[in-house]
Amino acid sequence: MDKPPLSLWVMGISVWLFGFNSWSILLPQAILTLGSTLIVYTLVRRCFPAHSALLGASIFAFAPITVLLARYNNPDPLMIFLMLLAVYAGVRATETSAPRWLMFAAFLLGLGFMAKQLQAFLVLPALVFAFLVFVRMPWRQRIYSLAAAGAIVIGVSLAWPLTVDATPAEQRPFVGGSTNNSVLELTLGYNGIDRVIHQEANPTTALLPQELRGPDSDAGFFRLLNRNYGQEIGWLLAPGVLSTLAILWRLFRRRFNRPQSVLAGVSAIWMITTYGMLSFMGNSFHSYYAASLAPPLALACAIGAFMMFEVRKKAPARIYLVVALLLSAICSYAMWGLGVALPLELGTVILVVVLLSAALLTAPAPWPHLEQVAGAAAVCGLLVGPVATAIITAGTPQYGSNPLTGSVTRSENTLSHFLRDAKTGAPAWVTGLALGHAPNAAVAETIMAADPACTWGAATYPGQTAARFQLATGRAILPLGGFAALDPSPRLEQFQEWVELGRVCYLVEQPAQLEVPGNSGELMAIQAWVRETFSPQDIDGTTVYRLAP
Repeated sequence: MDKPPLSLWVMGISVWLFGFNSWSILLPQAILTLGSTLIVYTLVRRCFPAHSALLGASIFAFAPITVLLARYNNPDPLMIFLMLLAVYAGVRATETSAPRWLMFAAFLLGLGFMAKQLQAFLVLPALVFAFLVFVRMPWRQRIYSLAAAGAIVIGVSLAWPLTVDATPAEQRPFVGGSTNNSVLELTLGYNGIDRVIHQEANPTTALLPQELRGPDSDAGFFRLLNRNYGQEIGWLLAPGVLSTLAILWRLFRRRFNRPQSVLAGVSAIWMITTYGMLSFMGNSFHSYYAASLAPPLALACAIGAFMMFEVRKKAPARIYLVVALLLSAICSYAMWGLGVALPLELGTVILVVVLLSAALLTAPAPWPHLEQVAGAAAVCGLLVGPVATAIITAGTPQYGSNPLTGSVTRSENTLSHFLRDAKTGAPAWVTGLALGHAPNAAVAETIMAADPACTWGAATYPGQTAARFQLATGRAILPLGGFAALDPSPRLEQFQEWVELGRVCYLVEQPAQLEVPGNSGELMAIQAWVRETFSPQDIDGTTVYRLAP
């Protein structure tokens, strides 16, 4: 595995209680997402009106990426739940000047690291900012409290990695994704710096269609609105960014009361940090990373709605609101044009409704409550797109390593079409890497009938294919080269020893994967040794080597 184990432990407890099936795996994800929604509501409701809290909770719950990961077994739902709990504790610490709440927030962020490593720390700048600026205690005490909290974050975060790295290599599994079998190296390298900075092109990307590769990175302010990622989070990105700017201006002018200022400051800095990171990080970007933006986006939009529904007597505030609605309407309409499942005609109607609402808000209304009605119509219009996409997402089964929200895009040169084709086996190497190849019936029967004394019924590659073999046969399958066939594990000498001891019954060859540049040298050496040492068998079109006597 290339992630810490906390989310796996949670799913494992569910499996222990209810048995091994898709429902038991996904139950914790759904419960955690519902819990996160409740925390978003509670955070906003503590210092803003109920309609703002309901709006914030709805934006988070119906963000298509939130719905996707609520029914998918990634670590993100647990990480987001722990981040939101940490925000609640951090806000309480700032409001009450109680360091114990800050220590609890630090402990929760340490657990968040145990779910998905450094990604959980995207909320840290916001919590530190709010505590430094708004807590009522001497500056020396503020620094001491933050230092103690930092020590807790580091201690909890490093407890498991240091335990793993201190365990002799021969007594533990290889740390997937690392180059030297170290969790610390994995944290700082593959899951850290390598994700943030722009890398030289991976040789594997040369096999991608040119239209998907492009001449350069797609990093930039508009990355989350493009045709590959827009359906995940782009619907309300414009109102989220514009609300954040309005929050910062109002904080600067000291127009919030103290509890409102604390939450508003956390929401704005969290939104800026996450949006900036996702927009400008390197090319190792997966669409579901957008889940990290859903909580601060929901909080910022909720506070923005509160400001919108306030009585606006000054012309500059009204002008800003109208411009914000115009930009939000255009952004939402652009998202309508991405997927094939949403009718463009309905998108046009919603665009007109929001634009009319904006027009009604350009000047003080001649009739009572007209402004409230226009504002509500604009908000509801902007919500239709993400809710509709979330419904489509909830009705679409997901499997593989790169789930997507919504429907396939109208443009054919996108990730959604590429992965849709991969589900049919074209190209075969992408199917094996992202989705996994299932064994045909004859191969599955052969593996199931293998000697029970074998630790592994078979060995194959990459990891997703090994997983599908294991699910299909009920036998343990050895994934050569780890998840992406890049890990130097197992070593050739180790594999030869296992074969000599009769611990591996078969090796199932995957020709398409062998053609991919950058495969682990150990994997290629193992494959070459097996070809030289054992005779191949053709089992219904699949090359299989019998390794056990």
